[in-house]
Amino acid sequence: MKKLVVLLVPAVASAGGFEVSQQTAVSAGTGNAGVARDDDPGAAWHDPAALADGKGLRIDLSLVFARPAIEARALDGAWTESNEGAWATPPHLDVSYARDRWAAGVSLGVPFGSGITWPGDWAGQYEVVKTQLQVFRAAPFFAWSFGKLRVSAGVHVDFARLQVQRDLDFIDMEGDVAIDLDGRGYGVDAALFYRARPELAFGLAYRSRTSISLDGGADFTAPDAFANKIPDQNASSKLVLPDQLVVGSRYDFGTYAALLDVQLTMWSTHEQTTIDFAFANTPDVMQPNNWENAWSVRTGGEWTHDALVLRHGLYYDQTPAPTDRLAPSSPDSSRVGLTGGASWRFDRTWSADAFVESMWILRRDTANEDALQASYGGRAFLAGLGVRWTPGE
Repeated sequence: MKKLVVLLVPAVASAGGFEVSQQTAVSAGTGNAGVARDDDPGAAWHDPAALADGKGLRIDLSLVFARPAIEARALDGAWTESNEGAWATPPHLDVSYARDRWAAGVSLGVPFGSGITWPGDWAGQYEVVKTQLQVFRAAPFFAWSFGKLRVSAGVHVDFARLQVQRDLDFIDMEGDVAIDLDGRGYGVDAALFYRARPELAFGLAYRSRTSISLDGGADFTAPDAFANKIPDQNASSKLVLPDQLVVGSRYDFGTYAALLDVQLTMWSTHEQTTIDFAFANTPDVMQPNNWENAWSVRTGGEWTHDALVLRHGLYYDQTPAPTDRLAPSSPDSSRVGLTGGASWRFDRTWSADAFVESMWILRRDTANEDALQASYGGRAFLAGLGVRWTPGE
């Protein structure tokens, strides 16, 4: 029997690695820049400190529709294959209340996630057929104002589920394995917001890493001769979500505002993936990842005219995965994206938001001698809708 290798590295996502950077329909319209906003309920995610302005209740509900398409090409030109993309719809809810010098609230959403499904009979079927990662985060916070400077602190709880399916090659026979693991972990958050002048603001947000122990089951289908080595059994793994540090600014030119965010994501926490099987005769698996810390630059602007707001944006997300780790289970590449969006205020409190985004997943070749020899690239289309309740001016 060939050595069992089960790759659990998550696949296609909406940013470098497996981060989902589209968290609200407002900030997604400006290239996902939003850490220096204090006029949007979505600050509960981007920079909770900004909400300590005494303006009362804010609510934002956003829904993102995303569909990536990845193409794999053999380096020798022998074949080309596309993944079976499906629509994903991660939701996001922000609720906060500010009074006098304090504010409190919670952000609920999907900050990390990915999924890819390749055809069952494709050239890399013995490396991976399907992976799916979902991380739901609840992040309550408390904020306080010291005049021009506002600060916040909070915690976050992450609930993760990881599913992997791949075929197994027994030389003259085939089998398969399906693994389903879940778990939860905790982290801390902190943020600063500084109103330097009426037209100029700066923001800084830190979200700590989360270490999640994953437990669940592994279901094997194998020829009778191998059934005693790989029976259905419990399995466990560990997922470490990265620290994130974001700094940004916003400058208002009258009816036009310009935004810029720079983010460092410490993907070096994703050093390796280990799967421990409960049955002693089933060999455990260790897959090196060796991901590196990565930068993202996100910028955009918005123009306001009465009840209408129009937005535009541009971003670059650097991939954390070195080429010698590139594999069909993790065809990660740097991303470039263009965004556009709009909002309409129905009255003093209610607004509706929308955005569209086109993402280019830059093509590159694998240098991983142990993986399928191929290059990967693709496109993704994203769109979102949102509704906001904010205090009347």
